[in-house]
Amino acid sequence: MKDYTICAYMRLSQEDDDVFGRKVESGSITSQRRMILDFINRQPEFAGCRVIERCDDGLSGRYFDTRPQFTDMIELAKKGKVNCIIVKDCSRFGRDYVELGGYLEQLFPFLGVRFIAINDRYDSDKTEGGLDIGFKNLVYDIYSRDLSKKVRQARERMAAQGKYTAAQTVYGYRKMKGDRHRLEPDPETAPVVREIFDMRLSGMGMSEIARNLNDRGIPCPTVFLNGKGRPVTRKGNFERMCWNGGVINGLLQNEVYTGAVVSLKSRMDSRRGKLVQQPKDEWVCVEGMHEAIVTETEFRRVQKMVSAQKPAAGKRKMRYVCGVCGRRLTRRNGTDLYCNRGYMLKECECGRVVMKEPEADAVVLGELKRMLRRVLDEEEMRVGKRAAVVEFGRRAESLGNALEAARKAKQKLFEKLADRKIGREAFLERKRAYDAEIAEMEEEIAAVRAAERAAGDADGKARERADAARSFLDVEEMSEEIWERFVKEARVFPEGRIEICWNFNE
Repeated sequence: MKDYTICAYMRLSQEDDDVFGRKVESGSITSQRRMILDFINRQPEFAGCRVIERCDDGLSGRYFDTRPQFTDMIELAKKGKVNCIIVKDCSRFGRDYVELGGYLEQLFPFLGVRFIAINDRYDSDKTEGGLDIGFKNLVYDIYSRDLSKKVRQARERMAAQGKYTAAQTVYGYRKMKGDRHRLEPDPETAPVVREIFDMRLSGMGMSEIARNLNDRGIPCPTVFLNGKGRPVTRKGNFERMCWNGGVINGLLQNEVYTGAVVSLKSRMDSRRGKLVQQPKDEWVCVEGMHEAIVTETEFRRVQKMVSAQKPAAGKRKMRYVCGVCGRRLTRRNGTDLYCNRGYMLKECECGRVVMKEPEADAVVLGELKRMLRRVLDEEEMRVGKRAAVVEFGRRAESLGNALEAARKAKQKLFEKLADRKIGREAFLERKRAYDAEIAEMEEEIAAVRAAERAAGDADGKARERADAARSFLDVEEMSEEIWERFVKEARVFPEGRIEICWNFNE
């Protein structure tokens, strides 16, 4: 009995949603996994076989090379680490009937991989494929295109009707009971949203608003949703998450708080499996679909205040990050660096991450110059090694001359044999000696030339590094060019220590 390593492949795409956003249970990942494992357990030939899983969630079956888990499975098959692939049906494997046929009829037989599609009753060890499986593949492809079109049309129709179709509600609202496409104010969070708008209208800055909410212990949207057991797309340490200026800014610019539903802001790029932002003129906005938290007039006033806060021209990109939480530091008063999280939260260790930017620049520049001097020191040490490159060349030339002499001697040996000046036995013996000598010299010449090239390449790179070091050794301040070329980021810690991440290996 053959020893199988089985890969259970599962896939769920956007097209597997119905028009109301509910998953079809028979097409769910859980259902696929259960079906495949039950099938394996019922087959005596698979008893004790190793089973691994690969799952692409939310990716279209029309494209094969954009599914990372699928690609990994095929690589395992090519390396001989998987010799049996089992899917619920062929549509889970892929919906492009031409490419699917290529896998079933060409690649898998060549690799010796057994392919089983349970619902299609297809087993490559027991079925020849032929018209039946080919016709099903064609139907899957047509079905996929037709379903994608219908889902898109349904979403556009619901957007035009002002129905709320997102899986997650925005902070401040909840879905109505009995109508999941309508919103109503959330008694817990709607007052917070109202207060945020009031504070902004009173002239408070966004960072000031965020700090006010954090001081009062009001959880930010992500932490609130996580605490309620609702699914959140953002992953991370929820204990470190808090209100900040960016969260406040995003909330203040969301038109949903005026009672409008804005849809089709993004679309799924099936080939890349990612959401792509749509141009604003393609958004669909329907007003008056639910109770507003702020009036249209208040919302427009806030938008004018937000747009009035234009970023300073010529501001340098922030390269310093907090050594505690990893967030990028904020620049205040032109030169003061601080962690915004420490400003937002009281008694937070990030609050001790404070430093003058010129002082931080001086530390980074000093460390950079120390490394540049090391490069120049290595360049001086390498001067003596350059003689080795010359010596390699001389040795190769000497060996080349000796090789040419050996080849001429071998040629004369043939002439002596032709003129009967040497016997056959003596000829063969001396020929073997010349052949061995020539082979040995050819091998040595190849090794010397390789060493010469390696030494020359290393010397060339060393010269380039030394030239770069000389050009930056006398600079007096950090420039954008220096940051881009040498420094990835610099971590600032509470005690003033700076840890530098370079763009090169030391």
